[in-house]
Amino acid sequence: MHDLKSYQKTKNMNKLTLLCFLIFGNSMFLSAQDTLTCQFEKLFNIKAGMTKPDVLSYIGDNYKATLVNTEVTKLPAYKGSKGDSIVKEILSYKPDQQTCFNGRNTLFQLEFADNKLYKAYLSTMYPKSQYQEMITNYKSLRNVIKTDWAYEKEIKISGDKMVGFGYDYTKTKSTNKKTEKVSLMYIDSRSDDPTGNYLLEVLWANL
Repeated sequence: MHDLKSYQKTKNMNKLTLLCFLIFGNSMFLSAQDTLTCQFEKLFNIKAGMTKPDVLSYIGDNYKATLVNTEVTKLPAYKGSKGDSIVKEILSYKPDQQTCFNGRNTLFQLEFADNKLYKAYLSTMYPKSQYQEMITNYKSLRNVIKTDWAYEKEIKISGDKMVGFGYDYTKTKSTNKKTEKVSLMYIDSRSDDPTGNYLLEVLWANL
């Protein structure tokens, strides 16, 4: 009888341990997903002004993505200058893994002017019917960014049927024009169209 009671007690304790693991372990796993599997943070080491060869070398060594499109255009020289026209190039990559950007048409884009980087961003799209899924993804990205970029400032944009909401992030409280910044935002470019899409993006290295 004593052995039977001990067995039942041990069995109940094992059940309780398993339940606690399922509840708290799963919660910890989901939190770890936010902070450990999002490899896009490595891209924040790409800085505005870097040369194209340096940027491409860094991507090749640190981020798995496939080049899917290249656009090259010539722009007039800067106003007031007597220089040559500016060569603008946009490289669009499709990430090989999409652990943190869960919409469709996820792209990683780099914009160069005369072979110098001036803009880098990641984006994904959600149909408006998937607003809750988009917000969940938005909050997850926010948690990832906040682990390294402590200062957060809310931003809003609007104009010509376009609205956008998000945050700017910096590592220091005081800022100036040269302060490194990461922006997280979701944009509705056609607020009057219920069948349109939300663009969810993370932008950095922006001049």
